[in-house]
Amino acid sequence: MKDLIKKKKTMETEIKHRREYKSIKWILKNHIKNNLHTLWTYKDDNFSCIYEPYDGDDRIYTVNQMLKLVDKLILEENKND
Repeated sequence: MKDLIKKKKTMETEIKHRREYKSIKWILKNHIKNNLHTLWTYKDDNFSCIYEPYDGDDRIYTVNQMLKLVDKLILEENKND
């Protein structure tokens, strides 16, 4: 019985941590819809839109590239389940 309770708690924790990336996908799709040519970075699970000249070392993504990256992240999370 304890094993079943432990397994259920583990499953609930995993479900809570699964991300759907709804907000970032909504933002990116709106940028595409409105023909905005924004640039993005992604590092340590943080998405950043570049508003000023960028001199960092992180990879820079276009809106379409970032949307593909988000879809890839979702697939990887689902694969690991």
